[in-house]
Amino acid sequence: MNRLMKMRLFLALTFCSVTAVAMAQEKVLPVDETGLYTFMDVAEVKGFSKKTLAANMRQFLENNAKMLKPEAEEGDSVFTAKGRMIIHKGSSAIGHPSAAASYTFSVALREGKYRLLMTGFVVTPYERDRYGNFVPTAVSTPLERMPDALSKPTWTANMAFITAQCRKIADQLKQRMGETQSEAKPGAKKPVAISTKW
Repeated sequence: MNRLMKMRLFLALTFCSVTAVAMAQEKVLPVDETGLYTFMDVAEVKGFSKKTLAANMRQFLENNAKMLKPEAEEGDSVFTAKGRMIIHKGSSAIGHPSAAASYTFSVALREGKYRLLMTGFVVTPYERDRYGNFVPTAVSTPLERMPDALSKPTWTANMAFITAQCRKIADQLKQRMGETQSEAKPGAKKPVAISTKW
């Protein structure tokens, strides 16, 4: 009986460790040819012109102004922005911020499709100040820097959070790009000003 229980325990632990390793491997971003962790999503939006996709992209950047700060726009084909996400320890409703990750957000447009790239992740840890608030530290490290044995669990948790947030942003962008947005006309009428004199 004792030997049978040891065997079952061994099999259960082996199964759990294999499952944990498989789940951990799913939450790591791929590395591009420059050696940076990169999230890439190529999506087709059939029946949409490049002009409509550009209008949708401008609307997406405007709606997410707290998270994405537009940097450059090359005509109607490439949009670049600097992004920032707050990494929470625990669940986002209960936990506190443990770090902030800044990154480069880039969308290239073609007729009927677009490519989203999020790369250049730099993580800035948070610490508690003398007033009890969580504030960013002065030290920022690229996500590509491999952690030592003590900071490996934090790095793994940050990577999992960043991967999930990238997927969430990509889903939001896909939803926005699928909507019909007409290009604003430069000669559109402005509302008439009302006179307060009487």
